[in-house]
Amino acid sequence: MERVESGIPGLDKMIQGGFPFPSIALVGGEPGTGKTTLALQSLFYGAEKGEQGLYITAVSEPTWVIQKFLGEFGFYSQKIVETEKIIFVDVDGAVSEDPEKIMDILKKNVEKYEPKRVVIDPITAIKDALGDVITYRKFLHDLMIYMKTQGCVTLLTTEYGYSNVPRSVDAYMVDALVILSYLEIENARKKYLEVLKMRGTKHLTGRRSLVISDEGLRVQPELR
Repeated sequence: MERVESGIPGLDKMIQGGFPFPSIALVGGEPGTGKTTLALQSLFYGAEKGEQGLYITAVSEPTWVIQKFLGEFGFYSQKIVETEKIIFVDVDGAVSEDPEKIMDILKKNVEKYEPKRVVIDPITAIKDALGDVITYRKFLHDLMIYMKTQGCVTLLTTEYGYSNVPRSVDAYMVDALVILSYLEIENARKKYLEVLKMRGTKHLTGRRSLVISDEGLRVQPELR
């Protein structure tokens, strides 16, 4: 199976060298666990390797705010942004006004830029805008087929926490499910990453230590 390196140190050791290509991965966890950072770190890693990347934000946060936040990490490259190796697209307006147009906007940008790696952050905003489970399931089904046909590794972030993600419709439909969490152990908060699902992959199971530093995310597969 062809794979694409995640760009997250330690994670590829857990998943036989990278994400299956093409595939759809869902990244979930509570606020502050590092979902957006993981997705963007992977996107910048791909861009450094020569890939075209596409970041689609579905929340009302200006692109410059996101880039300012990213500038604190070592994986961020202003040159990659300026040369448009990563394209930032805000679909918040469509989400609020006419969510049925979201798929058309996604297709337009994918066909224009031909990315190999795509991030939609968060998919939860689109789910809420579409209103009901049946409509969202159809949207997600169409999205998955389209992205795979276009030859993309797509990372979807979700705002659901550890207890809710595994039972969500998203988790059943996607190819991979990665959960980030933080637990209070010995009066200290520690972050963890767990691969709950990855089709066609003999992945390591159980929570593994996750470190977020100035360089970005790093998984320590040997530490539980």
